[in-house]
Amino acid sequence: MSSWSYPQPLAISVFRSISSISCKMSLLRLAPTKKPLLLRPASAMMFSTTGEMKHIFPLSLVLAAALVPAASVCLGDDQIHVYTVPKETPPPPPPLSGQGSASPDSMSSGQVPVGDVSPADVHWKTPNGWQELPPTSVRIGNFLIINADGKKAEVAITSFPGSVGTELDNVNRWRRELALPPMNEAGLSSEPIAVDRASGRLYDISGESGRTVVADVMRDGASWFFKLKGDKSVVASARSTFLDFLKSVQFGASQAASSSSVSMPVDSAAADSADNAKWNPPSHWRDRPAGPMVLKSYTVDDDKGTAVVSISSFPGDVGGKLANVNRWRGQLSLPPVSEEDFSTAIQSIDANGVQATLVDFTGTDAKTSQPARMVAAIVPHGGQTWFYKLVGDGATVSKEKDGFVKFVQTAQYQ
Repeated sequence: MSSWSYPQPLAISVFRSISSISCKMSLLRLAPTKKPLLLRPASAMMFSTTGEMKHIFPLSLVLAAALVPAASVCLGDDQIHVYTVPKETPPPPPPLSGQGSASPDSMSSGQVPVGDVSPADVHWKTPNGWQELPPTSVRIGNFLIINADGKKAEVAITSFPGSVGTELDNVNRWRRELALPPMNEAGLSSEPIAVDRASGRLYDISGESGRTVVADVMRDGASWFFKLKGDKSVVASARSTFLDFLKSVQFGASQAASSSSVSMPVDSAAADSADNAKWNPPSHWRDRPAGPMVLKSYTVDDDKGTAVVSISSFPGDVGGKLANVNRWRGQLSLPPVSEEDFSTAIQSIDANGVQATLVDFTGTDAKTSQPARMVAAIVPHGGQTWFYKLVGDGATVSKEKDGFVKFVQTAQYQ
């Protein structure tokens, strides 16, 4: 440890200055208060009578030692107050659903990102025989059921902002997963259900070899889906347990999500059934970690700058084209466009037989306050809405635009 020597008058001056400042500031408002005075540790000195520094002490101890005699000078010996300066402790990290091994009787909790609202806790009791898996970028709750014959079913809990498509859209999406043809509204069948006092509908759909049971509930402007899906025989035997599981679900703090304003989760969202898409990215695009609720992401670097490509998908129309385009405009600090002017702000393109919507905006990144350009596409397909976005330095985005559009147009969906 290094040491320095200081003249004795300087040491005395330091303490006299502290005493003087303390009196002039009325002892830094040393009257009892609920908010503690925090003195951060830093390099500080302790002086001998010769003025030579002998030891290094936390600055909080030196200041505390100086403030006590200062209080004596300003208030008198009969009014000295003693205060405890607590050590700063960082808050513990929030719990994550599915971490560690889950016993059958354990209660699990998960952080639920919905829109731009604060996460809320959801709790449940895991039934005997269910294997609880770690949550994914889409699934808040994730379980596996295997019977004695090795046949499987899975239970997934997902949540999305606002109303996710129509009832018919969702039912036909679940029917497609079972290789069933779409149906019309006259064929819809469901029964009422409640999950922790949140009202919804329960759907039971059977295919040739598979079966799906889904509880769809709305809570505070967010859509919640609890889905049991898998082999017919496994789902049949697990159905009553699944309904009991729904009775164990409890939501935590209220979520203030608004269905009238579309707001993607932090990094957009990938729908549970949107895992079977194929893309052919340019060779110089580099894979990057997708992050929560993003299906696929790439980084594009060149001598002009950097841009990022992201892909996400939602069931339904997720609020419609206008709401999503205006959301993107807000990300570039641009004002929203009206419904009357919407047609002038977009371009229609063919995306593998589907009419897609393309936008191209230049503005200021609302997060970094740096100039940025965004080229984005909205592609409806099979009851899903796919969102493609290229955003970054203007010159890089300009150079990559043609390749990005071709990338969107040649995507294949199953």
